[in-house]
Amino acid sequence: MSDDMLLAYLVSSFPGKTEDIATEALCHVFDQSDACVDALNGVVQSGVHDIDPIHTVQTQVIGVDGTRPDLVCFDQADQENETGQERVLIEVKFWAPLTAHQPNGYIKRLPEDGPAVLMFLVPDDRVRYLWPQLRKRLKREFGHLEEIESERRCVRIRDTGRHLMVVSWESLLDAMAARTSDSGEPGAVTQIRQLRSLAKYADEGAFKPIPRGNEPGTDSEKRLRDYRRLVDDATEKGISQGWADRKGLQATRKPYGYGRYIRLHDNVVWFGINLELFENTGKTPLWASRHQSHADEPDVSRELGKEDYDWFSTHGRHWFPINLRRDAEYPQILAGVVESLKCYGDALQVAQKAVELRASDSTVRASASAEATEAS
Repeated sequence: MSDDMLLAYLVSSFPGKTEDIATEALCHVFDQSDACVDALNGVVQSGVHDIDPIHTVQTQVIGVDGTRPDLVCFDQADQENETGQERVLIEVKFWAPLTAHQPNGYIKRLPEDGPAVLMFLVPDDRVRYLWPQLRKRLKREFGHLEEIESERRCVRIRDTGRHLMVVSWESLLDAMAARTSDSGEPGAVTQIRQLRSLAKYADEGAFKPIPRGNEPGTDSEKRLRDYRRLVDDATEKGISQGWADRKGLQATRKPYGYGRYIRLHDNVVWFGINLELFENTGKTPLWASRHQSHADEPDVSRELGKEDYDWFSTHGRHWFPINLRRDAEYPQILAGVVESLKCYGDALQVAQKAVELRASDSTVRASASAEATEAS
């Protein structure tokens, strides 16, 4: 392990603590390096030009409203305020979803006695996905947002000095490296390299949005692991919501990919990755199919109607595509898979009952016909 990989190693050793470790590491660097604080001020002021400069940075400062941003940045202390005023709040993120209070709860915490900023620090690839989500949540509560002309994505809440800004890890670390290169702070230079390695490790291991135009055969081993995670998580969601069950059933790898047997209502279904169908149709890598032991599967599939569900037949089985959203983050992708799988299970139940009802009616008619023939 290289010297630059120490933080990345710690993250790998303590899963689920990535953002906590990154937050503490950033705070330590700011505490030790005036040049890095200057760099942070430069990044903030590139969006909000007249904001008071940051002097100190602390972690996990709980507000009177109960909010707890990752980093709280204070301006210069004075006689009235010995610690300084909270001027910038920073949320340290990689690909973790927004919480219910983000960003609106933190925006409300910002002071109103001058310009203040809530900054989200995220991977470069996430900026364009997160920015619309943040803006949508802000507009829902605060209405009009004023666009700030700057090199950063930055808006101001109407009639206030409160701002929202999104900054990439790469741009902040580049600014910090530029300020420390000639500052005579070799320790900070080493720490910035550590942060780069951590950010790279966290970004590479995350489930990233699937781009539009994702072609069959272009998925890496990493992406296949992502699909497997979707299969397992969607199954657990269905179980928790009460419309799926895997009792007595198990995950089963097939020649065409990983999947698992689950019960949707009374139907046993194999749900998982089918790379053969992905290559043949170009639709989606995730598919579902009733277990082959269902003797009435052809009748049920016909009842569903190919024009309505666009199912495909291969190797004597009928397969149904499970929707996979593109250009969305993991929570939205998972929600789409869960919805699609549930719709398939619901439709399967309706179709099966229709087939059973038709079979029952046919039996009744046959019995009545037989009785009539015997009576005559």
